[in-house]
Amino acid sequence: MKRLLAQIGITYFSVLAAAFYLSDRVVYVIGGIAAALTIVFFIIKKTRKSVFIPLMALSALIACIIHIGYGSLAVQPVVEQYGKEPHTVKAVLTEEPYQSYAKHYYRLKTQEIDGEKASIKLLLKTSTDIEAEPDDIVIFTSRLKTTDNQYYRAKGYYLVSDDYDTVGDVDSPDTHSLYYHAIQLRRLMRKTLDTLLPPDCAALCRALLIGDKYALSLDTRDHFRYAGASYFIVVSGMHFAVVIMLLFRLMKRLNRWVRFALIMVFIVLYAAVTGFQSSVLRAGIMMTFTVFGMTIRRQPYPLNHLGLAGIIMPLMVSPYGAGDIGLILSFYATMGILLWANRILPKISVKTQTGYIPQFHIIDRLRRYKESKVDGVPMKDQSDEPFSVRILLMKLWNSVAALLAVSLAANIMVFPISVGVFHEFSLVTLLSSVLLYAEIYLILIISLAVCILYPLGFLRYLAILIAYPLMWLCKLVLWLVDGLASLPFAFFRVSQAFVYAWLAVTVILGIIVILYRNHYRYLKYAALCSAIILLGGCLTHQFLQMNTCDLEVYACGNGICAGINKGGKLYLLQMDANTKDLYPIWDQLSGRYGYAEIALCCNESEIRHFQLYRDDEFAISTLLLYDKKQEYRNEENIVPFDKDSIFAVDDDISIRVSVVGNTAVPYVNAGDRHILIIPPGCEIDDIPTDMRSADVILLSHAVKGMEELRCNDLIISENSELAPLTANALKDSYQHVYYTDQGDVHYRLR
Repeated sequence: MKRLLAQIGITYFSVLAAAFYLSDRVVYVIGGIAAALTIVFFIIKKTRKSVFIPLMALSALIACIIHIGYGSLAVQPVVEQYGKEPHTVKAVLTEEPYQSYAKHYYRLKTQEIDGEKASIKLLLKTSTDIEAEPDDIVIFTSRLKTTDNQYYRAKGYYLVSDDYDTVGDVDSPDTHSLYYHAIQLRRLMRKTLDTLLPPDCAALCRALLIGDKYALSLDTRDHFRYAGASYFIVVSGMHFAVVIMLLFRLMKRLNRWVRFALIMVFIVLYAAVTGFQSSVLRAGIMMTFTVFGMTIRRQPYPLNHLGLAGIIMPLMVSPYGAGDIGLILSFYATMGILLWANRILPKISVKTQTGYIPQFHIIDRLRRYKESKVDGVPMKDQSDEPFSVRILLMKLWNSVAALLAVSLAANIMVFPISVGVFHEFSLVTLLSSVLLYAEIYLILIISLAVCILYPLGFLRYLAILIAYPLMWLCKLVLWLVDGLASLPFAFFRVSQAFVYAWLAVTVILGIIVILYRNHYRYLKYAALCSAIILLGGCLTHQFLQMNTCDLEVYACGNGICAGINKGGKLYLLQMDANTKDLYPIWDQLSGRYGYAEIALCCNESEIRHFQLYRDDEFAISTLLLYDKKQEYRNEENIVPFDKDSIFAVDDDISIRVSVVGNTAVPYVNAGDRHILIIPPGCEIDDIPTDMRSADVILLSHAVKGMEELRCNDLIISENSELAPLTANALKDSYQHVYYTDQGDVHYRLR
């Protein structure tokens, strides 16, 4: 009965989170099975006596009912009523707007829609800066559509306005909400860090302290991802717990109820400053129960607190809020630490006379030294080992082992979820946790101290003084992350099919272990076998792709979307098609590759496509843009050109672009082949003569003057009834003619 709340809460949260990503039919099936099991378990005497077994089945049933009910009664009516036609919206800006690449994002709470009262969350995305502040009233007219983005849906934004040129009118509010003052405090903290630290260091501190990861450059975010340390640059439950426990120690001598009240105020304030992020709310709930238990002098039981958080969180946000991937990872990482860390630590530690964990705390040392005196003469502590290099190394290793145990325990639960969702993993994540843990939390604590001291005039110089070691700590972390990310085979992308196969094998191994009588004994072998399958498959795939080079032409209707895959990396050359046709292709590429090294815009109008996709954080390292009007000279990650140019993309890939009228024609040297890509609207006669001969020519449809082209193979990116006829008519002029009418074309270059 000790873990009853934990088992019920974890079951409820797990089913609710899974239901968010499953179809309604599957949720109905799960609910039916849970209902049948609930009845059976209450009937069978043996299971009825254990109580928690039927209650867990009942929790799963309740989670399915709540998910279906919330979708039918709260979400679907809103989507059906507003998700089709243009509407005039009057809404309050509830959060700070932010910018990602070329778009501005505004999180709104509606007051009126078409003159009628309505209170729903709405996300406005536009290229126009409407210059609104939190609590301002924004009025605009736009077509609202249902969002398929799971991140926004988990946050409660079921409708989105994504008209590119939406312009809104802004009115100031009569009064400000309490949350507005938390936002102002966040801005003050941000301003303080920006004033005292260099931009890269300030950005890191802002990400750690207040969750402002958009301050970090795209390269820095990628480096943290490749190093398996992305969880450090978001405000997670672990960050929150570190700060709360530090405060608890600092206020140890206060009256326990005064201390509890002050800590509760800080929990609410810090959650507000960080934007009430789900992982912070989860940690806040757990810390509230923990501190309250310590206040009434009861032994806290963290697993029960985690279960209570799993029940309370969906009630505070929404049932769909359980699908927030940040909350899921935080929840299960905490669960793994609570379940496995203490079991793993003895197996990787070196036992000393004083136990597994070294005593490095200065206060404990001073207390023990004071207590060991008799008449002012120090007595020898018989329980303490004499100093030696061997003992020192053992204690140092035990400190490292403690970090490893926590990281391993968290990854046991989080790793399968992370690979299943993001289709990527880092081999150096354990090394990152050991090397970065102490520095990250020192940065967190010192950053908080700086933000508290600097606004106080008489302590400003102290804040300036401690900002110097903070700066060097930040530079050390950035240097370490950069080095870890650049290690060979540090980071892997895996295909969706391979992820599903690996997860299926892992589940089968887990079932076999559970069915064995002595299943704990075989658990480590099953985990090792699963890790070998994953790593072996990735290394094999990496080795086979190392020297391959393919041209991939994606079926996008009538237009061109093509890229080069070299060694498993995507060099995206050109996209010129309807946006609605490109979205599914972009999702496919996001799951397969995760990012593109190079993107080429042959026309200024094409940059709109890339801005749309980059806003969804599909990473593009460099964008080559034909910038005839010279409007993008100072944009990050954009390399503009307005005349004939040559770009060395890779040792084996180079792009020569020739400006022809209002567009640019790319001529690509990749592997052992030359590729000419003819954009729509380009006349053959305008293309330089030496570019008209290539191994492969790609164009969107048959055009006038094609007889002047000389190539072995021709690829036509067209989806119409004329495409097969065109290919048949041209088959005598070229060695091979391919077209995308029946799907993607993969052409081997090397």
